[in-house]
Amino acid sequence: MHEEESDGLSRLAGGPRTRARSDCPIVDKLALLAAGLETEGQRDMLLEHISGCDACGAIFRGMVEDFADERSEAETRLLESLQSSRAVRQKAMARRMAGESRGRRVIMFPTWLARAAAVLLALGGSGWLAWDHWIANDPARLLAKAYTARRPFGYRIPGAEYAVLAPQERSGNSVFGRAQALDEASIRIKVRLERNPEDVKTLELLARGELMEGDLEDAFGTLQRALEHKPDDPDLLADLGMAYALRAGKLADRDVDFGYAMDYLLRSLRAKPKSPETIFNLALVYEKMSMVEKAIDAWREYLTLDPSGSWHEEAQISLSRLEQKKKSERQP
Repeated sequence: MHEEESDGLSRLAGGPRTRARSDCPIVDKLALLAAGLETEGQRDMLLEHISGCDACGAIFRGMVEDFADERSEAETRLLESLQSSRAVRQKAMARRMAGESRGRRVIMFPTWLARAAAVLLALGGSGWLAWDHWIANDPARLLAKAYTARRPFGYRIPGAEYAVLAPQERSGNSVFGRAQALDEASIRIKVRLERNPEDVKTLELLARGELMEGDLEDAFGTLQRALEHKPDDPDLLADLGMAYALRAGKLADRDVDFGYAMDYLLRSLRAKPKSPETIFNLALVYEKMSMVEKAIDAWREYLTLDPSGSWHEEAQISLSRLEQKKKSERQP
């Protein structure tokens, strides 16, 4: 089952996470699904739901990846202390698992399931606490948190809440005061890449972190590596466009990179037309290229997608400035 769904897992959203919906399954069922213990009918229904739900998709992917390691000594002690480890409960669970798997091929992951059960039981059976646990430690969420803690550049990344642009540091051109969330994201990304060095979603997050740290050339290499596997992925194209825009702003002789940035952002939007972050970034690139009319159109489109909030206000300020500039240029 894991082999069949590996590609689906890699496509789970790496940006903003929505809260669970009223039709979301309980976390226990996701754990059983990840362990290969759900019936075929239930499995198909759950996978269909997961593929369209950021909340459950993040939980399921987090379970698969975070519980893939061998169980530690501390986790073993925790398991032994839980009620489910008592003889009566163990026998009942064994009977249930045997009954559910009768008549079908089941791939067993005992360590995986034990760890999932340990977390669920240790949290008192609270599905939402489990949801918060996995989501809070999702690298995409950690990167967004680090961005908001110290916004490194004018361009947007998926899922990040609004923040004012961080001040330039005196030494060099760096604007990056490292946030703890960025360090945590870096560690988790590296762990995932050790398990699967060619996972496209993880490479995307690695490149995003490299951009936030100012490692532009490393980010270019990582994005090109990911695009070899998924050349038309809109999120990768959008991040590559942002990388070109950042390099153009950093190096005096790289204005041509704004043209490359515009091209990749437009390619991303053809595949994913209503991405507010990509439209926001494209509007900024148009401004950098002095393409006033196109920048105005892009900001107006963005404002229709994001009708309120701090990002809306920043976009409105940019639009008003450009409209005033256009008006003054027309006056004799």
